[in-house]
Amino acid sequence: MSKGYTGEIIQRHGDGRKEGEYLSVKVDFVLLPDPTFALLLKGLKELGGKIWNQEKVLVTVDHFSPPSTIERANLAKAVITLAMNEKLPFASIYQGICHQLLVEGPWVKPGMIVLGADSHTTTAGALGCVATGMGSTDILYTLITGKTWLRSPETVRIDLKANLPPYIMGKDIILDLLGKYGEGGFLNQALEFYDVDATIPMDDRFAICNMVVEGGAKNGLFRPDLVTREYLKKRDDHQGQWENPFEEEPEYTKRIEVDLSSLRPKVALPHSPAQVVDVEEIEGEEIDQIFIGSCTGGRLRDLEQTARLLRSRKVSPRIRLLITPASQKIYQEAIQKGYIQVLLEAGGVVLNPSCGPCGGIDKGILGEGERCLSTSNRNFQGRMGDPSSRIYLASPLTAAASAMGGRIIDPRGVM
Repeated sequence: MSKGYTGEIIQRHGDGRKEGEYLSVKVDFVLLPDPTFALLLKGLKELGGKIWNQEKVLVTVDHFSPPSTIERANLAKAVITLAMNEKLPFASIYQGICHQLLVEGPWVKPGMIVLGADSHTTTAGALGCVATGMGSTDILYTLITGKTWLRSPETVRIDLKANLPPYIMGKDIILDLLGKYGEGGFLNQALEFYDVDATIPMDDRFAICNMVVEGGAKNGLFRPDLVTREYLKKRDDHQGQWENPFEEEPEYTKRIEVDLSSLRPKVALPHSPAQVVDVEEIEGEEIDQIFIGSCTGGRLRDLEQTARLLRSRKVSPRIRLLITPASQKIYQEAIQKGYIQVLLEAGGVVLNPSCGPCGGIDKGILGEGERCLSTSNRNFQGRMGDPSSRIYLASPLTAAASAMGGRIIDPRGVM
């Protein structure tokens, strides 16, 4: 029995070697963000310093972008120096968050195996590939050999049915699943999404695949369809022939159906992405800061929806609204379309594309007892600042609605 498209892709990439359930497979692309790539520099140098294929890696400086301490500046310098010395053609410095840059570029296509030295590499699975994060030692092995060891995981098919309501975003969909099945509900499994009516925009698919790891999943992918095709044609300037590498629908360990029309806006309570309730259940909860950004919630559609709700309105004077576009390209498009002007006029503060507030790195650190409503992917205790602070996770629509009142608000009440 084929274990979903994930198992099919893994088997296609096998090089003939096998140890128990694990296959030795060829890797198509590797993502190398600055903090984790820095951990590999010494080992890479000791092994000769040569990457198996320089055109199959993407080095980014996005976590410490720009660096806020001397230590981080030296770390970024070491990463940049190696990238320049090795003439890595796709090195991107201060251009945005690694997961967004990965899917913006021409590298990822359906049917590939993509590894990253960051857990949210699963984001790229929205394009119909197997994308997953690994530890530094595993990534070092791949950089030298171009291969890794994988086994075909148990695979869950998730059918997303009906049209996407205007008040629901991809963040609500994945929070609904996390709330029902928990942080370990999909441990080491592959989640494969079928957008039955092709109603979910690609930016929302990225958000969904980004957070499958919060449920313990090894990877998540969307079955390629017309939405995938149009995204790739636009991204690659209509170059090349569209190819769907999957001919038949495989069998699955389990199937789940989600009726999109019945969903309500969701929010994850501190301190777990799986402690999810309907927004209306905690409406009125006061907050100090709203963060719209990260590799989960800083894409163009996120900024578009935020601007649509805040147009001709003002942010509550009692809160801070921070917006971080996921990349410079998104930032520029948002400027051209007028979204940034709307956000500034509403009272928001726009930060440079980087990981920044999401991991408590810089720009938006929370103080003692402060509460933040964030569109990012994790709300663990102390992640964004003081251990006594509290983080709530929600969609950009819920965040924008809440920005107007300084408290958590159901977006359906203001749309």
